[in-house]
Order: sequence, then C-alpha cells, then structure tokens
Amino acid sequence: MTRIDASDGGPDAATPAPTPEEASRVAKAAFIGTTIEWYDFYIYASTATLVFGTQFFPAMSPVAATLASFATIAVAFIARPIGGLIFAHYGDRVGRKTTLIASLMLMGISTMLVGVLPTYATAGALAPALLVLLRFVQGAAVGGEWGGAVLMASEFAPPGRRARLSSWAQQGVTAGLALSTAVLLTVTLLVPKEIYVEWVWRLPFLSSAVLIVVGLVMRLRLDESPIFKAGKKSGDTAGARLPIATVLRESWRSVVLATLAYVTVSATFYVAFVFFLSHATGPLKISQAAALTAVLLSAGAYSIGLRLSAGVADTRGRRTALLLGFGGILVVVFPSIALIETGSPVLFAVGLALLAFPVGCAYAPIGVYFAELFPTATRYSGITAANQGGSLLGAAVAPFIAIALFSAVGMYAVGAYVVLVTLISAAAVWALGETRHLNFER
Repeated sequence: MTRIDASDGGPDAATPAPTPEEASRVAKAAFIGTTIEWYDFYIYASTATLVFGTQFFPAMSPVAATLASFATIAVAFIARPIGGLIFAHYGDRVGRKTTLIASLMLMGISTMLVGVLPTYATAGALAPALLVLLRFVQGAAVGGEWGGAVLMASEFAPPGRRARLSSWAQQGVTAGLALSTAVLLTVTLLVPKEIYVEWVWRLPFLSSAVLIVVGLVMRLRLDESPIFKAGKKSGDTAGARLPIATVLRESWRSVVLATLAYVTVSATFYVAFVFFLSHATGPLKISQAAALTAVLLSAGAYSIGLRLSAGVADTRGRRTALLLGFGGILVVVFPSIALIETGSPVLFAVGLALLAFPVGCAYAPIGVYFAELFPTATRYSGITAANQGGSLLGAAVAPFIAIALFSAVGMYAVGAYVVLVTLISAAAVWALGETRHLNFER
C-alpha cells in the first residue's frame, strides 16, 4: 500500500493510504447503502403523492388532501437537519462508519412501520399523527446518510478520482429514486388501482427489510475512513468537542454560500420528481403508469448527467462542472415546461428527462465540493449543515411554491422560480471558488 503524505498539515506519514481497489469498493458500498436509504425515502414521497391523500386525509378536499400529503413530505425536511447534525456530531467525533450503520437501521425500521400503519378509516386522527412521526424519523435518518456516504467515498479516493468516486454516493440518490419508481410502476401495472390504494401500497415499504439487511452487511465490512483515523491518531480531530459550533464559528461563510449553492439542486429535483409527478396524474390526466415511466426514464437521464459531470469535475474543476450544470438548467427549463404542458405522455417524459439531465450535472460535484471546503475534524458537520440548509430552503418548500405559483399565475411562473434559485446558486458557487487544489488531509 502507498502512504499518505504528511507534509503541509497532512496526517501522520505512517498511516497507510487505501489502494485503488479499496477506494472503488468503498465507493460502491456507499452507492448501495445510499440507494437503499433513498429508496425508502422516495417510496414514501411517491406514495404520498399517489395514495396518502385518500388513505390518511379523506375528510379534506382533493387539493387540501394533496397539500396535506405534501406536508408530511415536508416534515422530513424539518427532521433532516436535526438528525443530520446529531449524526454529523458523532461522525466527526466517533467515526463515519458507525453513524452510517445507525442511520441505515433507523431508516429501515421506520420505513417498515409505515407499511403496517392503520389508515384514517381504522384509527381516525391517530393514523396521520403516526404517519407524521414515522416520516420525522425517516428524515432524521436520511439527514445523516448523505454526508457520511460522501465522506467515506471521498476520504478513501485518490485526488485525481475524488469527484468520480464520491459521486457514487449521489448516484445512490438517483438509483433509490429509480428503484422506488420501478417498484411502484410494477405494482401499478399488475394490480388494479382500487386494490393498490386499499392495501398493496404497503408492500414496497415492507420489502425494504430485505434491502436493509444487504446494506448492513456491506457497511459492517467497511473499514473506517483512513483520513479520519489519521486525524484521530495525530490528535487533529480531538479538539472539536462540538464540531458544528466550530464550523459556524470558523467556516460560517463557507456554510452560508454552500447552503445557497445547494438550493437549486434540491429545489429543482423536487419540482421535477414530486410536483411534476402530481401535476401529471392530476391536471394533465396522464395515467399513473405513464407518469411513473417518465420518472424512471428521467432518473436515467439524471444519472447520465451525473456521471459525465463527475468526470468534468475531476479534470476541469468542481466549480466549472457546477456552473455548467446550472447553465444547462437555465437553458432547458422553459422548453421542458412547454413539452410537459402539452399533456402528451411521451412529451411529458421528454420534457422531464430534458430537465433532469442538467440537474444531475449540477448534483455530481456537490459532495466533493462541499467536503473539500472543510477540515477533517468538522467535515461531516460542515457538509451536513450546508446540505440540510439547502434542502430546507429548496426541496422542503419547492412543491408548495410550485403549487402556489401554478395556481395563481401558471406553469411558466414555476419556471421563473427555477431560474431565480439557479441564479442565486450560481452566484454562491462563483463566490466560493474552486476547491480541488485545497489540502484534503488537513
């Protein structure tokens, strides 16, 4: 094995660096684990859009029930920063591996319990209350997942492949969306809608038990991050007793700008895959099967954009890849909306995929970009604060803003909202500058 250079503030020279094979294995494990966690997270979001209004909020009007279902999705975004900062604290103090195992278990248990919840018809007001509670737990778990997975992949990766290997954690987010959509599509095609709404919607939640076991086995076999271990050995990570306080005191500018940089990725993702899905099966009257097929194809376009952009981030720089992604969103957002608004299932799929591609391009470098902004002792807390702050300002409110704008003005107002947040994020990235030249082992 090679050894990590101890010069320029790096870790102890006696610490062995991971081989390329080890780095690749950790990246793939991050991908599998993140896929499983986000499968659980998105299976809820998709089911909330399609089912929960009638099962848990039947006394409301259709619009109010849809908004109530979206509200249960938003609960997770309140929980995500709380859970994220708790997991990040222990991830910076105890280790990345332990927190990843804990987050996966918490997500798995809460997801399976959603699958056995009584509905409003059986339990009355208790049913939506329990639904909100379990969604809160899901949010807390996923809040700690992304940062840990990105750091494990990044801290094992050699500098020249750091963006590509760390982006496998982001690929897991997309794969989780694709897997949850494929499961829902299969159920939709094989099961009559009445039976699906009555009880079959529970099966995707219960099936996550198998995935959780697979993910736990893989994560238990991983080693701890070599950069984190080196920092613990040298004492470099011992001083940050409250890592988030240290981050906010010493790196507040990076946290604020990174939060704004993340808003576009999180907001546009949820506009595309939550609001547009609801819009398709509602006002556009596109069948559920056709809408889910469009989401599945768009997840593929998103994934392609992500892989291509990760390569650009390694060869041309993180900021360059991000700005190219943001530029792509600005170019395609209105043509995408024009295609979506035709009401044609085929053109809906094309429009959704056209928007998903540059959003994937923008997402690819985010993980490594954020990780390189912060030192090892507070890195988990730093990237989690930026990620969750951006999610609160973006994804948590994006479906509500989109519904309000569409109802009051029309769909092109939703496009104007996407343009606005994209310009804000691009300005934040420009202010942050490039990071690949920074010493990652500090």
